[in-house]
Amino acid sequence: MAPVNPYPPEWDDDERMSFLFSAFKQSRDVNTADWDSKMAFWVPTILQYAQSQGLVSVALHQLQTEFTRKGSVPLGLPIVMQEMVRQGSLQRESDFVAGVTSGWLSWGMSQLVIRPLRWTAGKILGVQISPDEAFVVPEVLKKWAELLLMQYRSSSLNSSPVLHEKDVRMLWAEICPKSASLNLVLLQLQRDKRICMMERSGEKLVKFVQEGMSLTPIGEADVGILELRKCEKLLSVKLQNACEESDRLKMEALSCKQLGNKHQALRCMRRRKLAEHRVSELQNKVDTVQNILERISTAETDRKVVTAYEGGVSALRLAMKDVSVDKAESLVDQIQEFCDLQDDISQTLTGMSVGDTDIDPDDLERELDDILKTENVLDELPDVPTNPIISSPQKITAPSERDGPQAFPRTAIGSAPQTVLQGL
Repeated sequence: MAPVNPYPPEWDDDERMSFLFSAFKQSRDVNTADWDSKMAFWVPTILQYAQSQGLVSVALHQLQTEFTRKGSVPLGLPIVMQEMVRQGSLQRESDFVAGVTSGWLSWGMSQLVIRPLRWTAGKILGVQISPDEAFVVPEVLKKWAELLLMQYRSSSLNSSPVLHEKDVRMLWAEICPKSASLNLVLLQLQRDKRICMMERSGEKLVKFVQEGMSLTPIGEADVGILELRKCEKLLSVKLQNACEESDRLKMEALSCKQLGNKHQALRCMRRRKLAEHRVSELQNKVDTVQNILERISTAETDRKVVTAYEGGVSALRLAMKDVSVDKAESLVDQIQEFCDLQDDISQTLTGMSVGDTDIDPDDLERELDDILKTENVLDELPDVPTNPIISSPQKITAPSERDGPQAFPRTAIGSAPQTVLQGL
C-alpha cells in the first residue's frame, strides 16, 4: 500500500491540539459540539494512521504511543475507540475470530446476547478498554485480503487451487513484511468465502477460489493433486541431482584417464552407468506424474465444457419451451393466407381507379399522333452553328492581280466567292 501521512494539517496548531488532547465530557449531552468535534478529528486520524502503516489491528497502548505530542498523551482515545467499535470502524479481534471460526448458533448468541450485554455493562459500570487489547481495522484488513488474492492469481501457483501454508506465507512476504497479520487476512478471506482451510497430518492447507467458480471444501481429490505436485517437485530435484552426478563422474573418469589411472577411470565409468540408470528411472517417474497431472487438468477442462454445455442446453430448452414444428407450420400457413388476402385487396383497390371508364381510345390515339409530330419537327431542325456569326453584311471587292489567289477568303457568306469568280 502507498504510504499516507497519518497526521492531519492541524497537528502543528498548539491551541487546536490542546483542545483535541483534552478528555471527553462524561456524557455527550453535556456539550454536544465539543464531543462531536473531537470525534470528527480522531476517528479519521486513527483510520488514516492504520492505513499508512498497513496495520490490520491496533491497540490503545499503541495509539497512545504513536500520537504522543510534545510529551502529552491524548486523554480521550478510550472513548474514541469505544465509539469506533460501536460504529463498526473497529472490531475486537476476539469477536472477529469467533465470528469466522464458530458456528451459526454461537455466532448468533455472540451477536444477540453476549455483545449487547457486555456493551450495556460497560456503559453502566464504566469498564475501560484494556491498553493491550487488539482491535481489527476492517477497512485495512479487506484491502490486504484483496491484495493477497491478486498476488496468488498473478503468481505461478495459481494453477494449483490448494497450497501449503508455507507457500501462502511466501506469497504474503512478497507484498507485506509483517507476517503476524497473515492469520487475520486469511480469516477475512475465509469470511468472504474466497478461501477454505483445513489441517491434515500436521500441515495447514489453504484452497483459493478459482475465477468464475464457487468455492468448494477441500476434498480427497484436492489433497491427491497436491501430493502429486509435491511428488513432482521432489522427483525433479532428485533427477537434477542425478544428472549432475552423472556429469561429475564423466569428468572424473576423463581426468583419471589422462593421468594414466586406468583402474580408477573404469570405476568412475561403472558408477556413471549406475547414475545414468538412476536418471532414466527418475525421468520415467517424472513423466508418469506429469502425465497424470495433465490428464487431471484435461478432465477438469472437459468437466467445465460439459457444465457449459448443460447450461446452454437448459437455456435452449427454456427458449424453445413453447415452440414446436406443428406450431411453426401453422404460423407459416397463417402468414401465407394473410399475404394472399393482402394481394387480393391490393388488386381490388387498383381496379377501382376513378374515371377509368370515361377515357375515349380515339382521344388517346390523337394525343399520341400529336406527340409523334412534335418529335419529328424537333428532329428536322438544323444543328446549332459553332462558328462566329457576322451580324452585318460586308462589301466584297475584287482583288488586284498582285494580290494573287490568296486574297480570296476561304470563308464567306452565302455564294459570294463563286459570284466574283464568274464576273472575272
